[in-house]
Amino acid sequence: MSTNIVPTLEIRDSSGKLCGTYHYEDPFKSFFRGLYTPSGLNVVACPPPDHPHHKGLQFGLTCSRVNFWEESLSAEPSDCQLAIGRQQTTTVQPLTPAQGNGFLQEVAWKTGEAITFNETRTITVKEVPGAYVWRWNTKLFAAAASDVTIISSVWGSNGNCGRSLGYCGLGLRLARELFQNAELLPPGIESGSIPSSVSFLGQFAGKGVKVTFEQDVSQANALFVTKYNALEPGSFAFMSLGPTNLHPRSLSPGQMLEGTYIITVADV
Repeated sequence: MSTNIVPTLEIRDSSGKLCGTYHYEDPFKSFFRGLYTPSGLNVVACPPPDHPHHKGLQFGLTCSRVNFWEESLSAEPSDCQLAIGRQQTTTVQPLTPAQGNGFLQEVAWKTGEAITFNETRTITVKEVPGAYVWRWNTKLFAAAASDVTIISSVWGSNGNCGRSLGYCGLGLRLARELFQNAELLPPGIESGSIPSSVSFLGQFAGKGVKVTFEQDVSQANALFVTKYNALEPGSFAFMSLGPTNLHPRSLSPGQMLEGTYIITVADV
């Protein structure tokens, strides 16, 4: 009997405690399924049957000709059926101690054998009292022979792809048991804003847990956020910061799109 083992990287702190588990050879995109507080609480929700493309902490985009977020035509609206793309890892290697605790990954964003983007992704984590602070940097180089237009999503208004507020970029679906009654900070923050910082504050068994996304606002990544709602059984807590969540963006061949995100996972 053979067993399929999914290749992962385990990132641990200086005491050997697990900080995160990174899946780098998924057929569609790499992701963190395990993302832990120092006390061992995993803040990531497992992908549900109705949203299997919500893998964990992940980075994805949607283009006018290919979708690198949803992973099947059944997840797309009938009036915006784009080809499904794949993020294929070409290399992944741990960083040296001088570079930090983490890894560097090269990723080809492909449709069949055609490459839309070549990405260099660098992810590190550092320990601070009561928290792990992750730094996720992506350098995305347009590799297609013609301009690539990145849109907000396939779920557009009036049947037009990408016309509604988007939800792509760096995104995370949060564990229900920790965040079903979560507080969103700062109070009143909404989808469509361009925050320097946004947090979900939850709890489990009397323990507080907090997940924070941060960015330099000059990046202009727009927020998409939802919360669990007891009156809506299908609701979920999710947040993302996306470079095209408000407006489409076109990249010429060889042009680079860069983003740096700070993700803090804390016991509070």
